[in-house]
Amino acid sequence: MIVLAREVFLCKCPTAVDALPPSGSPDGDARDLRFVRGDLSHLGLLDPAHHGDEHVRDFRDRLGRGETWLLGLRAGRVATYTWLHDRDTCAYPYLPGCAFDLPADTAYGYDAWTPPDLRGGGLRRRAFVEELRLLADRGKQWEASFFVAHQLEGARRSLGLVGITIVPVWRAALGRDRRLSLTPLADPCGITPRVG
Repeated sequence: MIVLAREVFLCKCPTAVDALPPSGSPDGDARDLRFVRGDLSHLGLLDPAHHGDEHVRDFRDRLGRGETWLLGLRAGRVATYTWLHDRDTCAYPYLPGCAFDLPADTAYGYDAWTPPDLRGGGLRRRAFVEELRLLADRGKQWEASFFVAHQLEGARRSLGLVGITIVPVWRAALGRDRRLSLTPLADPCGITPRVG
């Protein structure tokens, strides 16, 4: 789910990764996930303790726009998910003006979620490998995603265990004056701030 934050990093990850974590990886428990492209029939699998009617309506709308809902299922339960789209823009909605144009070789991944009782077991890490593989199959070279500042280093260490490189390309921060500052950090490969 999207986290409210005053500082986020728009990062890119190359989609050229192995389809499965390497042998001996810490994700043995994650290997029994079955990944599917979610559709309307999967909405009923969402745990109502974490997904109310508003979530379900929002997810239905996303599916109607053609977004990809990548679900990791375990024993008939939603164990993790993320959303992907390949429109030419992405935005972090809780920082007004934090929007970027994306090049054609880049998709956007967002709103990843794992139930609280399943966190820490490598499910999200395994799902990230799967979403990168899916995007590579679609001809995408990069996935762009926002990472909240205090979560970035942990995500880099965790995803690095399975060969995923996170490259921060833009820092977006809301100052005390409520102005958004955008700072380039690396070659953005065509990811540019959206004007207007």
